[in-house]
This record gives sequence, structure tokens and C-alpha cells, in this order.
Amino acid sequence: MKKLPVGEAIRFAYHFTFGQLGTIIGLVWIPLVVIAVLQFLPYGMGDATLTREADPAAYGSAQLRAIIFLFVIVLMYACLFVSVTQQALGLRKGGAVYHFALGRTELRMWGALLLLGAILFMLFAAIGLLTFVGAVAAGKAFAPALAGPVMSALLFIGACALIYVAVRLGFLLAPATVVEKKLGFESSWKLSHGNFWRISLAAFVVTLPIAILVFAAQYALMGRELVAIMDPGTSFATFMTRLKVVIGRHAPELIGVNLIVAPFVYGLFLSTAAFAYRTLSAPPSAPNTSEPLAS
Repeated sequence: MKKLPVGEAIRFAYHFTFGQLGTIIGLVWIPLVVIAVLQFLPYGMGDATLTREADPAAYGSAQLRAIIFLFVIVLMYACLFVSVTQQALGLRKGGAVYHFALGRTELRMWGALLLLGAILFMLFAAIGLLTFVGAVAAGKAFAPALAGPVMSALLFIGACALIYVAVRLGFLLAPATVVEKKLGFESSWKLSHGNFWRISLAAFVVTLPIAILVFAAQYALMGRELVAIMDPGTSFATFMTRLKVVIGRHAPELIGVNLIVAPFVYGLFLSTAAFAYRTLSAPPSAPNTSEPLAS
């Protein structure tokens, strides 16, 4: 069983991302602009603040548009995943001022991302159902006071299981799908065997600085408003409505922040995955026969 060299993976990711930052920007900016426009449209069209109670017909139309936008956004992510992964693997050479391709590889990546989302959603729903049933059963079989602790324990176990499956299925999905010309779930699961903690550590280290910067920017934009709406006496539905209003007010700035950091995020993450796939899928080295074996 091969082990991922975490330090080498991190070094490769930073060297690739900052050494080829101009190329990465050229590869991703067209899909990112499309994604940014589709993310802003619900706010610009007023869809984000619609409620079913206020206008059922308009709400239904908005939900349909949201589903269409989601599918197109995932397709754009598939396009940039493929191009950056190919560059990191050395399957694509040279720079790029702009790039947009939509062929079989991109469509295959699109299908893989949609299927991964469906798998994780079904697992999330199953965890929620089992947690609810387990808490109710514990409350009835033993004592009502046990329902809360049992629910918390089951939620923790379920969250761990969800993260484990997401890492095992998703981390190597892009390079496996690109290289093998098929949905890469099987390879991602097999190659990540015994490397869950190494993969998690590498992904955490390469994405942590960007995550801190994004959190700091979001807090600078919305921090005071978010604190103002966090009233313990407010219902969850009311809080979510107010949160949508706050996010909508700052949507252009938030989308702008995402556009700025996106080349770094996808360059670091996808190059780490490409390095891991190349390392873990490489055939074992042949034994050195140039020297005689010791007697």
C-alpha cells in the first residue's frame, strides 16, 4: 500500500500554483465569470428573497431557474477542473491567456461531479433519518432525557462518515476521471485506501491560508450585520430570511472576493489531487539488479 508523501504534495501544490499562476488564471477565468454571473442573477432578479407564502407561482419559477443555474454552474466547474488538472498532470503544455473547452472529458467530469453530489446528498439524508429514528427510539426505550445526547452522538458519527466518504470518493475524482477517461470513483476509492489522514492533512494545509483570507474578507464585509441578526429569541426561519437579505446586500463584493481567490484555491487543491493521483497510481519501482545480492 503506497503512502502519500504529504510534504512533497504540499510543495508541489504551491510550486505549481504560484509558478504557473498566470496560466491558471487564463484557464479558469471564463468559467469563473459565467459562474459569477449565474450566482448574482438570483439576487439581481429578486429570486433570492422570494417566499412560497408571498407568491407561490413566482417562487416555483425561481426554484426552476435555480436548478438550471446549478447544473450550468457545475458544468463550468467541470470545465475548469479538467483544464487545471491536465496542466498539473503535464497533459497540457504551455500558457493560456484564455481557455474554454467543452468536450467528452468535460462532460464526463460534469457527470462525475453531479453523481458525487447526489451520493453525498443521499448519504446526508440517510444520516439525518437514522439520527432522528435513533434519538426517538432511545428516548422511548430508555428515558426521554437520552434523546438529546444520542442525537448529538449520532450526528457526530454521521458527520465523520460523510467527511470520510467525501474524501475517499472526491479527492482523486478529477485526475482519475481525466486520465482514465471514465468516471473515476473506483480509482479514487482504491487509491485513497490507507491515505485518508494524509490526504486530509495535505488538503487542509494547502487550503487553510486562502480560507482564512476569505473568512477575514467576509467578516469585514458582513461581520457587524451578522452579529446584529444573531438574536437568541429569533426563530430559525426568521434568521434565514434576514441572512439572505444581508448576503444579497453584499452579493457583488462576495462574488468578487471569490473571483480573486479562485485561481489560488483551484490551483492548490487540484494540483495536490493531481500529485496524489500520479504518486499513488504509479507502478512500483523495479528492484535494483545492478548490484549482486548479499549472500
